[in-house]
Amino acid sequence: MKLGLYATHRQMPHWIFHLIASLIGLAGMQVAYAATNLQPRAESYTREADYTLGSIARQHITLHVPAGFELDPDSLPLPAQNEAIELRTAHWTTRDDKSERVIQLEIDWQIFVAGDTVKTLPLKPLHLQFKRDQQRLAIDLPADKVIVSSLLPARIDAEHVKLYPDAPLPAWPRAAQLWALAGWGSLLMLGIGYVAWYLGWLQFPQEKRMPFRQAWRAIRRLKSDQQATRMQAMRLISRAVDLCAGYAVTTENLPRLLASHAAMAPYRDNLQHFYQDVQQTFFAGKPVSFSLNALQQLAKNLSHLEIS
Repeated sequence: MKLGLYATHRQMPHWIFHLIASLIGLAGMQVAYAATNLQPRAESYTREADYTLGSIARQHITLHVPAGFELDPDSLPLPAQNEAIELRTAHWTTRDDKSERVIQLEIDWQIFVAGDTVKTLPLKPLHLQFKRDQQRLAIDLPADKVIVSSLLPARIDAEHVKLYPDAPLPAWPRAAQLWALAGWGSLLMLGIGYVAWYLGWLQFPQEKRMPFRQAWRAIRRLKSDQQATRMQAMRLISRAVDLCAGYAVTTENLPRLLASHAAMAPYRDNLQHFYQDVQQTFFAGKPVSFSLNALQQLAKNLSHLEIS
C-alpha cells in the first residue's frame, strides 16, 4: 500500500500533490469547526386560542446553542407595568446533548387588553443573548400571536338583556322539623330536670318517702362547721337510718341492718365509724370526730342508694 502511494506521488506533479493535501486539511478543519460551532436555532410554541382579559399565555421555547453557552438573563424582557402584554415570570432548564446545549425556556405573558370583538394580539419579540467566556451570540425570535376574546357577548339586544325570573323557593317540610324540634326539646328538658333532681336542686313529692335524701337536703342547708351543727347533722342521718330500717339502729344491731340491706355494704366502715361516733358524742359527751362535709357526703352517698 505504501509502495502504491509512493509510486503515485512520483508520477503526479509536485504542486498537484500539495494542492490535494491542502484541500484535505481544510476540509478537516471545517468539519472540526462545525462540530464545535453549531449554528444556534430556536423553536417557539404558544397555545393560540382561549384567552381573555387577565389570562396567562405561556410561551414554550426550545433553544439549541453550542456547548458551554449560557443564557444571559439580562437579555430577557423586564416585567412591565401598564402595558397590553406584560411579562410575569420566566424560567428555564439546561440539558447538554452531544456537542450542543438545549435550553428549555418558558415565559408567562399576561394579557391586559380586550376589545369588543375577538382579535389576534402579538406577544413580544425576543432578542436572546448567550455567553461563553468572552464569546457571545444572539437569537432573535419573532413575537408569537394569540387570539383574545371579548368579555362582552357578541350580540346585545333587548332579548339578551332581559332578567331571568326568580327561582322558586324549594319546598320545606316544616311539620316534620317542628315535631323533631319539639321531641329534642322535650328530651332536653327531661334531662335537665333529672340532673337537677339528682343533684338535689329539684324536689318531687315522692322524695318524702326517701329519708336519706331528706336528710341530705337538710344537712346541705347547714352552713357553719361547729359542734352543734355537726350534732344536728348526726341526728338527721341517724333518724334517716332508723326510718330506713324500721327500728332504732345502734352499734349493736347495725350488722342486722347491713345484712338486710345489701346495697349499704360499700358503706359498712363509714356506718360503723358513724355509730361509734354517735355513741361517744351523745352518751360519753365527747366531741364529734366527723366534719360537717364528711357527714354531708355520707348522707349524699346513702341518698344515691334510694334513686339507683
